[in-house]
Amino acid sequence: MGPRRRIFAPARRQNEQGPPAARFSLRTRAAGMVVVGLFSLLAVRLWSIQVIHRRRYASAAVALSQRVIAESAPRGTIEARGGAPLATDVPVEEVAMSRQSALAHPGTLGRLSALLGVRASALRVELASNQYYAYQAVPLATNPPPAALVEIGEHPRAFAGVKVKTTYERRYPQGGVAAQVIGYVGPINASELKADRRFGYSADTIVGQSGLEQYYDAELQGHLGQRIEEVTPAGVAVKTVSVRPPRPGDTLVTHLSARLEAQLQSDLANELTALRAGTTSAGAVPAPWAAGVVIDPQDGAVLAMASSPTYNNNDWVPAISQTTYAHLVGELGSPLNNYAVVGAEEPGSTFKLATATAALDDGLISPGFTYHDPGYFTLPTGQVLTDAPGDSGGNFTISSALSYSSDVFFYNLGELFYDQQRRYGPTPIQNAAHAYGLGVESGIDLPNVDNGQVDSLAVRRALHAQAPAVFPPASWYVGDNVELAFGQGETLVTPLEMANAYATFANGGTRYAPEIGAALTTPAGKVIRRIAPKVMGHVSLPPAVDQALLAGFQGALTSPIGTAYSDFLGFDFAKWNLAGKTGTATITHAGQPVSWFVAFGGPKGQPARYAFCVEIDQAGYGADAAAPVVRELADYLMAHPLGHLALTRARAGG
Repeated sequence: MGPRRRIFAPARRQNEQGPPAARFSLRTRAAGMVVVGLFSLLAVRLWSIQVIHRRRYASAAVALSQRVIAESAPRGTIEARGGAPLATDVPVEEVAMSRQSALAHPGTLGRLSALLGVRASALRVELASNQYYAYQAVPLATNPPPAALVEIGEHPRAFAGVKVKTTYERRYPQGGVAAQVIGYVGPINASELKADRRFGYSADTIVGQSGLEQYYDAELQGHLGQRIEEVTPAGVAVKTVSVRPPRPGDTLVTHLSARLEAQLQSDLANELTALRAGTTSAGAVPAPWAAGVVIDPQDGAVLAMASSPTYNNNDWVPAISQTTYAHLVGELGSPLNNYAVVGAEEPGSTFKLATATAALDDGLISPGFTYHDPGYFTLPTGQVLTDAPGDSGGNFTISSALSYSSDVFFYNLGELFYDQQRRYGPTPIQNAAHAYGLGVESGIDLPNVDNGQVDSLAVRRALHAQAPAVFPPASWYVGDNVELAFGQGETLVTPLEMANAYATFANGGTRYAPEIGAALTTPAGKVIRRIAPKVMGHVSLPPAVDQALLAGFQGALTSPIGTAYSDFLGFDFAKWNLAGKTGTATITHAGQPVSWFVAFGGPKGQPARYAFCVEIDQAGYGADAAAPVVRELADYLMAHPLGHLALTRARAGG
């Protein structure tokens, strides 16, 4: 073996990696390239922001320094004829908070409670109201002390989630007068918000919930204003950039007379009190509710509409309490119901208008036809029907049968029509009733209206299909037609329908849609749109037919045999024409019959100006309970006639 060769490993590695200066130069060049690349990307990004997306980012920068504030608009006023306000808006300062904000900022509620001087538990009750959903601002205080508003504004962090804004609150100056007709407002709910976005509704929008407030909500709604402010990053306003003022809603001018409305409301309430106390000729009766309507037969204008018991619409402002709502729902007579349009019950003898019109106009009988009423009527089945207790019968024409309200006379008409179906068809009475507007859509400008029904085979088939266990399989026999002829069976009519039926007769046969609204105007009184009368149909009333029926309705009040003769003793018939009809409908499940009275008339020498209808549930005979209310209304109007509606700021005739 030769001598070992020494190996110098470090020197070899050094030679393989190159000299130190070369390695440093390579690293410097790589780092420089990275830096250049990063600066290039930065330059491209800056160029993109400043050139390509300049407008977008400029708008974003402005948005960050501006605050858009929606300003509430006052809801339109609802006025009676003559200008008396029925519903109006007033500006208020409102402190509000949502349930979600209260959960997110648990300490806020306690501080707010101390500031407002209201128990925190009371605030929690308001926040828990089911009228509002989680993210909706719940009004907690209205018009609080100015110092409280300043404190909230100067310490936004301490009162996180609390909103303070100028808004408008609904007021009902007439209180409980026409409450169900006017309706009330409340926060929009989720389904309403989803269904209707035409007017820029938001979660805080107040909308009509019933009555005229609901029907004319689109017109009464104002248009939100907008204020844009420039603010600091801390949210402090520096200056106002622009302002778009809110636009108030339209004013709804109605045909309603505030004075007549108050009179009708008072008369109904007083009658209910007297009937329950047993101080009338009807004796003590349940009389849970009553309703009345006054219509102008010449154009369908609704001059008054009332339901009793009533309530005060101001109870809903700003939100009804759970206690008050429970009382309204549980009170005898259910005050929230407008029985003038939902109190559909059997009309009794007031329905004889339709039967008599069909009999005369179709030629079943003539005006001179005479029938002997022995006090009873025997059906082909052997069943015996009688007149009302105390009636003695006699010989009657159609006119005297209406005055005396002979049931047997009309039993006979029902049987005659049934026996002669080949000549007159299966529904001559129903056809006449529908022509008068009974059981069909009325066209009234109110929501949630009951259109009633006129008994027939078709109606019974529909009822059986809806509830087979309640209504037997449909049939139609002679007894059913007899029952129909004097307003019993499955026939159901509302006071509005019956008032409009007699208004149609009073004007000679033109059926108008009953209308409460007369016009929409600006807040300054400029007419935007007149709500013109709408003709819904016609009834054939040749002179001979008209005169025979009119004589019967006049006799009901003026003839000693008339059912309402005693109610109108002493009435000044020399000054006023007045005619009418009593109705007493027996309902098997009720303790007392439904009391009806319908009338029409006005100053002598003029076309009929008023048609009245009063219905009182479970109150006895029409002459005992309902007729006295109409007498009081007629006396009132004779002493306080209504002027013609004027659509100017100087309105008169309220």
